[in-house]
Amino acid sequence: MKWTLIYFDDQIQNIECFSELLSEKFNVIGCHDATAFSDILQNNYPHAFLLDVHMPIIDGHALYKKIIDHPLYNDCPIIFISGDQSDENKIRSYQEGGIDFLPRDINADEMIIRLENKIKFHLQMSTKLELGNLQVDVETLKATIKNNNIDLTLLELRMLSSILRAYPQNISRQELILKVWGTNSVKPGTVNTHLTNLKPKIVGWNFQIKVREDNIIIQPND
Repeated sequence: MKWTLIYFDDQIQNIECFSELLSEKFNVIGCHDATAFSDILQNNYPHAFLLDVHMPIIDGHALYKKIIDHPLYNDCPIIFISGDQSDENKIRSYQEGGIDFLPRDINADEMIIRLENKIKFHLQMSTKLELGNLQVDVETLKATIKNNNIDLTLLELRMLSSILRAYPQNISRQELILKVWGTNSVKPGTVNTHLTNLKPKIVGWNFQIKVREDNIIIQPND
């Protein structure tokens, strides 16, 4: 599965161009009307935002403030992009809170790597994980589905957190063992046992955990 990138740019041709360039790694949701940001947040769960700086009505810097103030903003990385590479524009973009600034003529491979790294770092460092109607707070050791608490053991919470951090990529059983137990000595069957015990507790989640050969994946409910 791909990460979801929401891209605001008033030039439709820019959206079409970058959507094609990034299509292998990202599900790009393009929007040329910055005033529609609230509807976009209502209907999508992004892993990152890419904002054009110079847009009419609401420019990228003003849009950044509106997004982070929105109750549905999930704290994912917000990155600016612009053909204006002046020091003033770059500095202001970072001052406003952007986690990165991309020149519009950036090499496609570099762009993909920088976007991927920002998302991966965010997922690794975040203490609050959310997917669908499931929320996991690593700091308070609580998990909820539809705002109802789930009674998980500490081991189950750590397993679930590790699986969520890897999403939308799969995580191998061996990777999960290292992240949760910190050792190679745990048998694969132990993981299966704990996953079997975990699944009934998250039955109300609108996603599900599946095991395919040696990979543990998350997929939407049918």
